[in-house]
Amino acid sequence: MKHFSTTFPGSGRQLITWLRPYLAALLLLLLAAPLARAQAPAPAWQSLFTVGASGINGAYISATAADASGNIFIAGGFSGTVPFGSTTLTSAGRDDVFVAKWSPATNGFVWAQRAGGTSIDYVNALAVSGSSVYLVGVFGSTQLVCGSTTLTNAGPTTASTVIYDAFVAKLTDAGSSGSFVWAQSVGGTGVEYGNGVAVSGSSVYFVGQFGSPTAAFGPLTLTNNVTTGSGNNISDVYVAKLTDAGSTSSFSWAERIGGTGGDYCSGIAISGSNIYLGGSFGAPTARLGSLVLTNADPAGTATDVFVTKLLDQGTAPAFVWAQRAGGTGPEEVQHLAASPNGVYIVGRWYGAPARFGNAVLVNAGQLDAYVAKLTDAGASGGFEWAQQLGGPTMDYAYGLDVRGGSVYVAGNFQNTATFGPHTLTSLGADDVFVVRLADAGPTAQVVWAQQAGGPGSDAPSAVLVMGSRVYIAGGVGVPAAFGTLPVASPVGGSATFLASMTDLVGLATTGPRALPDVAVYPNPAHATATVQLPPVPGASAATIAITDALGRVVRTATVPLPAAGLRHELDLAGLPAGLYAVRVAAAGRSATHRLVVE
Repeated sequence: MKHFSTTFPGSGRQLITWLRPYLAALLLLLLAAPLARAQAPAPAWQSLFTVGASGINGAYISATAADASGNIFIAGGFSGTVPFGSTTLTSAGRDDVFVAKWSPATNGFVWAQRAGGTSIDYVNALAVSGSSVYLVGVFGSTQLVCGSTTLTNAGPTTASTVIYDAFVAKLTDAGSSGSFVWAQSVGGTGVEYGNGVAVSGSSVYFVGQFGSPTAAFGPLTLTNNVTTGSGNNISDVYVAKLTDAGSTSSFSWAERIGGTGGDYCSGIAISGSNIYLGGSFGAPTARLGSLVLTNADPAGTATDVFVTKLLDQGTAPAFVWAQRAGGTGPEEVQHLAASPNGVYIVGRWYGAPARFGNAVLVNAGQLDAYVAKLTDAGASGGFEWAQQLGGPTMDYAYGLDVRGGSVYVAGNFQNTATFGPHTLTSLGADDVFVVRLADAGPTAQVVWAQQAGGPGSDAPSAVLVMGSRVYIAGGVGVPAAFGTLPVASPVGGSATFLASMTDLVGLATTGPRALPDVAVYPNPAHATATVQLPPVPGASAATIAITDALGRVVRTATVPLPAAGLRHELDLAGLPAGLYAVRVAAAGRSATHRLVVE
């Protein structure tokens, strides 16, 4: 089974990939169940779909995203012939790119598309904005065919030597079908990676690293700062902007980040007009525009973490602030997320204590996971808290998602590991973990921790939260189980998985009390739905809000509440088909119900 690299950027390849693909994972997705009070125990696994895999005819998920209607998009790589519902994809080479749309309203795949060539091609990151789906990844094929667009590899890739170029591609989701619209490549004579993507309007920002002496971004060229070394020891970070003009795209700017060692960037996120990047640098110093960070290791032989904020000035970026974290050992960032509450990173570090602002994390063993938060004060930023996750052996954090004050981290651990007040014991080589932290501003605490797996190697690749439903994708060895849900695959093989649980912890530790006897019907609904409201002592009115799968309010109403209760008709006209949440609040009490609109 494919598994994650355990090397650090200065000594090996740093991408989330797997050694061999598994069979295509089907998805079994439902939206939020009603919220419950805080301090609940770890939620139980509620749904799971897995398919065994060995050799060809397999797929692996490396990225997930959701649209406003609750549809789930998955992307990664596959080989051989793989069915996605009624659509069957066949790879042209060893590994091809795939992207697929799953509808939780129908519990089935709506469409799937492939791209690729004769060698190894796959996706590392995925973003959805409206009906546009953006992919970022790498291609080792001489040519990458994306619909009607063909990209040519700039490196001397051969059948025996794979030289990767990075790519960015856009698809349009037409509802029942998806199709490639345009694609762009980034490359030179060395190796280039595409690791992250974020979208704001027509601006598409993506990050990675380049190992070529010079790398082309359309008509733009970046020059590598490293002149000696090999592999990731000669990589510089890039951040680039594409302007999406609908049927075409063009590069607006590209910027180099780094020093004289190996640097990489795996995370990018947008909050408002602010753009945040996270990665690591393996030199005594690293330059980010006019800003300079100094490594805790004077020789720069170990990597330190960097997080930076930049603003898009149209034809160039402006770096506003940058922060470093770490110690004399190697540290890395695996994922980054941003919200109005702050900027969050997860990753791993080895050996020596690592400093994140005023917080010093002490490693419990060989390799530990961490999660940390920074605050953005406008012209400056700084670490607010950091938490160690793990035990005396090897522990990793790969996935991160943030909803309000809830921070979700997914990774894998060995033997016995500690997550705040919770201790988990693995069943084999590695087990999956997912934890939820409550961000209280200057501090955070682990609320619950859950695990899954078996005697083999198990690891997640992504975590995605919609409402109170938490989804985790990745790969496991077989046999394995997610609570009472067994992995259905031949013994001795491996399996992809997408599992879900309902987080019974409310969004606040002191939230409103539950409002009983609220009903929403019919469900699924079409043009209208009825909300049955009970009598609520002390309440003269009730507030009803409908939110989409991304948590955005799309309908609100305040209605009088008679002593005998009320039946209120919701107007659903104009809402796209998908999953929604209906929240009713009155006199300090509330209830939230899932609603499917067809």
